Amino acid sequence: VSCVFRGELTRKPASFLTTSDAVVAVRLGSGWSTVAEDFRYDDYDGWIVLLDIDGHGQVVAVNNVSDGDVLWNERGVFYGSPSQDSLTTEAGTQGIGRGHRSNERHRYALPDGALAVVHGEEFGFWVDTVHVDGRVTSVENDKTRGSVGQCGSRILAITDTEESPGISAAAFAAHAARSGDEEAPTTLAAVVQLNDHDGEASPLLAVAPMIDGLKSRQNMFACEGDVITMPSVQADEAAASSNGPTSERQRTLVLQRWDLSTGERSIIPVLDEAGNPLELNERQDVSEYEAIRVGSEYRFVSSGGDAFAVDLASSQGRHLFSLDVPRSEYLSVFQVTETGVYALRDRRADRVVTLSYRPWDGDQWRDLVTTSNLAPYLKKGMWTPTVDIQSFALRPGWDGGAH
Repeated sequence: VSCVFRGELTRKPASFLTTSDAVVAVRLGSGWSTVAEDFRYDDYDGWIVLLDIDGHGQVVAVNNVSDGDVLWNERGVFYGSPSQDSLTTEAGTQGIGRGHRSNERHRYALPDGALAVVHGEEFGFWVDTVHVDGRVTSVENDKTRGSVGQCGSRILAITDTEESPGISAAAFAAHAARSGDEEAPTTLAAVVQLNDHDGEASPLLAVAPMIDGLKSRQNMFACEGDVITMPSVQADEAAASSNGPTSERQRTLVLQRWDLSTGERSIIPVLDEAGNPLELNERQDVSEYEAIRVGSEYRFVSSGGDAFAVDLASSQGRHLFSLDVPRSEYLSVFQVTETGVYALRDRRADRVVTLSYRPWDGDQWRDLVTTSNLAPYLKKGMWTPTVDIQSFALRPGWDGGAH
């Protein structure tokens, strides 16, 4: 078997990939900047790259999946291709067969050591779980969509009866039982469980009336016992312009909290230090965030680079910083730790990639690793598929000397 050197990356067959001295695992695949949408789901280039602190490393072809994710924990680097999942360790790479999946949502490490991946397929979610003993179990959630997250051993979706017709009958029945003769709303919001159940019907854990203008798009949320909490945006739909987007003063940050033991939901305004609603301007967002619990605070950074901290007990919040480079010039993805935010930035002009770190309360970014070695694999074309960085993960325990 031959290995191919391309720049300072060694291209290997997947079975020969090892974690070796790598500190960053990077997933490359279908980019959000793809212009030719017809190509988005094709089986074109997809790559896993393991980089050391000098930006050198190993790369393997894994074929493309939309929104490909990579996870690195004590079991190894966990990632997938359309037809299988893979686990790379110091000893090598193990291929784990399963059914064909083309669209990932997120990968999770479960408390018992199992690794799970959520796939968003055309007719609902699939959850594949790789257990410690090597077994692979798959659960189908027919006609169920939504925003996904983990609470302990459970993988959950926040959804509604329009988005997920598969849970509609159960949701309206549960609401009717709770509200009695009260007239039912046209749409209900709900929390459903996606793993550890039999059959196509996802277990309904909580239900509440849909609220206009309440939006939350995430792959994680704060979890404490049976209570899950997620930052959300509340837009004042009544005050929105009839011929344009909402104004800067019509979007505020709130906490959407679901108690799965009672099945009830509450919406809690996030207040700034002066006791006023924490407003979001038209450039700030909280969607698709990466988050971590630090003491009583939930700290998170959105996919657009807006960082916030919210005290889950008092609901006091603060905007920490926003990304200081324009998205027109850089593509960025994020990971977080208790101390700060890691950003992997791809400079669009020449595809130079930099791993940077910023403390939650710090005032500047610090560059840890910079490399041009990914440039041959990153592509941008008008009528051909775009390949961008989809996600990345750090070696457990490595901080790059950031603190």
